[in-house]
Amino acid sequence: MAAARGGRSRGNRVDDLEMRQLRSDLDRNFKPIFDRHGPEGVALGELQREMQEEGITDKISKRRLNQLLDRADHNDDNMITYTEFVNLMTSDEGLTKSERSAFRSFLGAAIANIVPQSLRNDFLANYNCRPPPLFIIIMSTAEIVIFGVYAAELAKQGTPVTATSGVPMYSPLVYTPRRRYEAWRYLTYMFIHQGFLHILSNMIFQLLFGLPLEIVHKWWRVMVVYLCGVIAGSLAHSVTDHSVALVGASGGVYALLGAHLAAVATNWKEMNYKCCEGNIARVLLSAPVRLFIILTLVVPDTSLAIYRRVTAPEDQKVGVSAHIGGFLTGESVAGYPVLKNIKKLPWETTLGWVTMAVFLLLVAFAVLFNGLYKGYPATDWS
Repeated sequence: MAAARGGRSRGNRVDDLEMRQLRSDLDRNFKPIFDRHGPEGVALGELQREMQEEGITDKISKRRLNQLLDRADHNDDNMITYTEFVNLMTSDEGLTKSERSAFRSFLGAAIANIVPQSLRNDFLANYNCRPPPLFIIIMSTAEIVIFGVYAAELAKQGTPVTATSGVPMYSPLVYTPRRRYEAWRYLTYMFIHQGFLHILSNMIFQLLFGLPLEIVHKWWRVMVVYLCGVIAGSLAHSVTDHSVALVGASGGVYALLGAHLAAVATNWKEMNYKCCEGNIARVLLSAPVRLFIILTLVVPDTSLAIYRRVTAPEDQKVGVSAHIGGFLTGESVAGYPVLKNIKKLPWETTLGWVTMAVFLLLVAFAVLFNGLYKGYPATDWS
């Protein structure tokens, strides 16, 4: 009997030691993160969303995650404090060993991406590189590599690429109205460019505007905006320019510009936070300066696109309506429902739903138009 009691005592001492180690680990790694949010804690809804975006649902189901977080919110105020988090992590009826491991892996990054209420008026507080901005870099690299490969091919064929000419119209990536049945062309045309100026301007624009968007809104949101812009650009072109080919990433690039303009509009006050206190960085990143830069870059680039459309030889003409389709997609559709809004107002939420509905209706119209309109050039089935 004595031996049995001794065994239970040693077991209790081990449990107590593990508990002290766990609490020490939580104090060291998680308390500073919670402290940034003050005694009120972290908003339950934001924490659920951020943890899902970080990928915890690969380890814990969404339903189970919400159940655990709801259980942690002991006083039902829709906020998770550090004390409530510790209680969840150390409760015998809380997390399993695998769930506890998942929380330790994902919760820190999720909370770090949530801006404390005390900093909600400062847009710059949303800038962080967790996760790093990789989508725009990967897309830019792919577009540059493909441009270089085709430029080398065209040089061998005796038609070298110049500042404003040089398009491999034979490429299976180009959108051409005669081969509209090859649906991938509505997306892959973004990898082909017409001359050095075309790809140079697109790369500058998407790096200049895409990277800051990724740092604030994360790569998956920017990817949605970019690809929606590419598809909307080709659909807009196919409806308005029936006999002309389309190349270039301008649909995606202009979606980024439109999304940036939407971000400026919805976060105007937050972008101007303390911008008049002599800090040159805040001045340069303020809403009026951003708006000025967007307009300064968009007008000449669009003018150059129109010039190329008018002056290029008939078999080398490319469309410009993709600029408009991409810009409107980013500004009024993807910009409101997809990107983060630091302080969302009710009218902005309503506008997001309305613009999303309009976007889907226009896409449906363009798809039907492509299938039913008889004025396209004869299909090339070769």
